[in-house]
Amino acid sequence: MKPARLSALLGAFLLALAAALPAAAQQSFTVFAIAPAAAQDPGTSAAVTIRIQGQVAALPGFVYDVQGGTLEGVLAPVPVAANTAEGTVFVRRETPGTARLTVSFAGQQLAAADIAFGAAASIRVTATLEAGPDAAARTWRYEVRNAAGALVATLQLSTSGDAPTGAALTPALPAGTYTVTQVLGADTALACGPGVFYAVTSPAGAVAVVELAGAAAEAAFTIVPCPDLPSGVDVLIPVDTIVPGAGSGIVGEPALVPPGETPINQVAGARQPGPGVLPPAAGNSPAAAPLDPAPWLALAGLVLLIPGAGVLAAAAIRHRR
Repeated sequence: MKPARLSALLGAFLLALAAALPAAAQQSFTVFAIAPAAAQDPGTSAAVTIRIQGQVAALPGFVYDVQGGTLEGVLAPVPVAANTAEGTVFVRRETPGTARLTVSFAGQQLAAADIAFGAAASIRVTATLEAGPDAAARTWRYEVRNAAGALVATLQLSTSGDAPTGAALTPALPAGTYTVTQVLGADTALACGPGVFYAVTSPAGAVAVVELAGAAAEAAFTIVPCPDLPSGVDVLIPVDTIVPGAGSGIVGEPALVPPGETPINQVAGARQPGPGVLPPAAGNSPAAAPLDPAPWLALAGLVLLIPGAGVLAAAAIRHRR
């Protein structure tokens, strides 16, 4: 066989062998598609990170395909570190569900990622203090983190003897897995011990894992007082006073009036004689003294004397003429 003929056959064989090998085996890099850790709101775009590791000096043009959603846009990969490049693909879905993104080159799938889209909902966190009616008022703090460990909400709940259960809602969160953790202070622990005033008995480790899937979920915590809690740390429960006969009732503190005295908001006494209209004696003030008529008689006499004095003066003038 001629050398030229042999070279042609060898070249054809190598080309066929290269076509038969998987495309991934021919590449000097590895592709990863990283979807957001938390579910996205329907009707929004999710950013999927495309990471390439290995030889990133000259990257080919990848083919991106989306099933269950739409491809919104692509940011080409750029070097971010030694032998590492990253790009971003934006995927959108209008309804709750899952969209799948695949990354291909030369007809071979190199990576894939599933993006969850779900309706936003809130997590209701409750704390119950299992103590008596004289329990002191306290504030408890909670942190909510998503599956990636990012802090998404911080809540503060209050409890006391007359309100042993406190509750609070997180902002609306996309569907996904969340961890609710009670922040333990200097006097709060997982179990009673020296210097510990309160212990979180439920859930274990003061950590609740919540699955949020389009509906509100709840994380409940139970707290108990410890023997080292000072007995002087308490609060008196205010008792509302309902005044009978006042319709639905008037709520407020009772008036403190010494025994034997008329309350200031009641009217007592009788009208006093004399000219004009006088108000009745009211409240705890002493009764008004009777009006002395002597000043009034003197005033009336003075009024009567003024015209008489004018007449006498006119007569005296005529007599001199």
